[in-house]
Amino acid sequence: MNTALVIGGTGIVGRGIVESLALKPDWTIITASRSGEPVPGAHEAVSVDLLDLENAKKNLASKVSHVTHLFYAAYLPQPSYAEEVEPNARLLSNSIGALEANNAPLEHVTLITGAKYYGVHLAPAPSPSHEEQPRFFGPSFYHAQEDYLRSRTDATWTWTNLIPSHLTGYAVGNPMNLALAIGVYATLCRFAGAPLDFPGTEKSFKALTHIVDAGQLGEAATWAAQTETAGTFNIANGDPVRWCHLWPRIAEYFGLEPGVARPIPLAQVMTGQETAWGDIARRDKLVSGDFEKLVNWNFLQFVFSIEFDIVLALNKISQAGFVKHFDTFEGFRQRFEQYASARVLPKTQ
Repeated sequence: MNTALVIGGTGIVGRGIVESLALKPDWTIITASRSGEPVPGAHEAVSVDLLDLENAKKNLASKVSHVTHLFYAAYLPQPSYAEEVEPNARLLSNSIGALEANNAPLEHVTLITGAKYYGVHLAPAPSPSHEEQPRFFGPSFYHAQEDYLRSRTDATWTWTNLIPSHLTGYAVGNPMNLALAIGVYATLCRFAGAPLDFPGTEKSFKALTHIVDAGQLGEAATWAAQTETAGTFNIANGDPVRWCHLWPRIAEYFGLEPGVARPIPLAQVMTGQETAWGDIARRDKLVSGDFEKLVNWNFLQFVFSIEFDIVLALNKISQAGFVKHFDTFEGFRQRFEQYASARVLPKTQ
């Protein structure tokens, strides 16, 4: 039996990893988060403060004696990119340190980072971006985390860094959530009788972008944990898309006209929509009545403002043996339906 410890198991990425592992008969799954909230598919959940190494050692002491694989999918936001580096690097090193202090038979560490590894949050990056290209200048906690793994030449475990693109998945309480954010925006447009305008510029509407579903990422993480090929790999759906092609299909799903590209300042426009969402929640008996905690509109506004291509080269991971690729619109559709089934979004039919 393998025993997985999934750090950040309550988030979109963590849930995707748990879902993938839960389909395998030879895995015991433990999730760890600050809240200690149970995650469907996991056998056990633990609350831990990973910023404090002694707390992590103590709280994990009775849980991790058989942990063979660490999946790290946590993120601690900070006011600036520079301020993100130290605490996020410490979260990873403390996770591993707590396992080693408790003599866990650790075999592999799977780190999940993101396309910010290539500096896409600052400026256009080479497209497609590949794993061997030079790093961008500037602070990056993703680089710091990978550097820590590389520095552990004394370790008996191996490691993989998976670099995903924009993410679709299922999680409630995680406001940086592309599928849910679009679903809430579309629901409000439908309630107002408005078309589904694309809230970005014409350039961003036509830019090429890569998206990855959490299911795809979870399967890649499961593969990475058990393959002999370690290192850094991009992971994304198999079909880079343009929003101008994807948007009409999303509008049709919600029964809306697709509208036009308009750079709507969502963070401002969504202020004051609490009343409308409350009416929708009562009408459709939704469980997601707290509008302020549902979506980070600055995040969605940022995604839709990117006017350059973000495409990840996938030849390295394909050549290493992971060849499964999701369809992007199908990923959105499945997530919309999952949120509707959980009564987080209204049913469209």
